Amino acid sequence: MRNAKLLGVLFLVAIVFVSGCIGGSSEQTQTRSSSTPSTTLTSQNTPSPTENSANTATPASENSTTLKCECPKAKPYYPLTIADFAGRNVTIEKEPKKIVSLAPSITETLYFLGALDRVIGVTKFDDYPPGVQEGREIIGGFSDPNIEVIASLEPDLIIGTSMHLKYLDQLEKIAPVIILDPKNMDEVYDAIELLGKVLNQSERAEGVVEFMKAEVADVQFRVSNKTRPKVLFISWWNPLYVPGNGTFQDSLIELAGGENVFHDAKSWAQVSLEEAVARNPEIIILSAHAGATIDDICNSPLADTDAVKNGRIYFVSDDNAVSRPGPRLVEALEELSYFIHPEAYGYNFQPVTCPVEG
Repeated sequence: MRNAKLLGVLFLVAIVFVSGCIGGSSEQTQTRSSSTPSTTLTSQNTPSPTENSANTATPASENSTTLKCECPKAKPYYPLTIADFAGRNVTIEKEPKKIVSLAPSITETLYFLGALDRVIGVTKFDDYPPGVQEGREIIGGFSDPNIEVIASLEPDLIIGTSMHLKYLDQLEKIAPVIILDPKNMDEVYDAIELLGKVLNQSERAEGVVEFMKAEVADVQFRVSNKTRPKVLFISWWNPLYVPGNGTFQDSLIELAGGENVFHDAKSWAQVSLEEAVARNPEIIILSAHAGATIDDICNSPLADTDAVKNGRIYFVSDDNAVSRPGPRLVEALEELSYFIHPEAYGYNFQPVTCPVEG
């Protein structure tokens, strides 16, 4: 939704430092008559040949002094040691040129950092930016990467998530491995900046993070001092799964000015419809691929909630934007804030009405 705006502000700021040393020599030249050869003197107090016959003129190349400046050499950027999200110290010996990404969110982040041309392997679920799989090796799924395929690519860096810790011993035999595992917006900022550091693209990463923070600040300004309606976010319909504390959706709901009715749950939790009804959400937001329709909601116990009675039922337009920890989370945040506080944007959504039986 906001891709054009997001891409437009991403740029690489190149700063070139130029240093130099100026060496010089102090020379004084005395010109004599045509009968006397000219002599370069190294000191004003050096006697001339007519003043002391024992002294002879000395060529400047033998006795003059040239001052030389020893310029300090810039320290190489690599090798670089960083601490990843798993608390591991990882040393990157050289600039990564061949990267295998084990998660779509990582690939998206590398894209916004201008490093997609370095990515040689992606998962079968990678779909952003469009056409990202073209010309790249498919290394398997998100939770089940093909180790043999990864090894055949001979990468110099592998980037995964906590999902891939079980493969760590095998992956580390191939290349350095970095684990990213952000759980909220602030940690997403940290992950972007960490990748920027690893790729020697810190300025670009800072630009991405600053843009994201500006978008978040804009949403928070719009919804500030407004009441926080109770929100039920449905990730999956049957069985019913909802996001709890420690999920992106929980963080986004709060930033968008709402209150997640299952904030007390841990991670993604399976709950009953009866429990959801008991918490009486004022707004219901469904994942686009939750597997439910309006009729399903209206013909369920949720029909007794304020959300259904007032027609406050919404579907997110892009599940990936709202579930992948990367720069596009700000797009999802803005959409959720539309749903939760449309008045902050001058919107007036038409209420969703349930069909009347009979």
